[in-house]
Amino acid sequence: MPATFELKSNDNNAFYFDYVDKNDDIILMSGDYPNKDDAEKAIGDVRVGSLMSHQLAAGKANDGKSFFVIKDAGGDVLVKSILFASQMLFDNALHSVKDNACVAEIKDLT
Repeated sequence: MPATFELKSNDNNAFYFDYVDKNDDIILMSGDYPNKDDAEKAIGDVRVGSLMSHQLAAGKANDGKSFFVIKDAGGDVLVKSILFASQMLFDNALHSVKDNACVAEIKDLT
């Protein structure tokens, strides 16, 4: 199975999504959106942002683990990755997102 965006809703009636790789591992997580349309628009922005190097940013957590974010054209963070313990895992995940997010389908789990 290729990578997908899993669109979900929570107990507060907000919508969010995860980007899940072909192994069913969550790689990216969004924040909450007030409605489904906003969440779907954000997925579209993530697809575009995954192809734009200036919309990708890497960071380090206090424990030294690496992560990356994808921002929209205005600079607001759309999604944050999980934490990666090694540079190799970080690089593989980032490469996979760059290659696959732009064509990943949405799986509506709401």
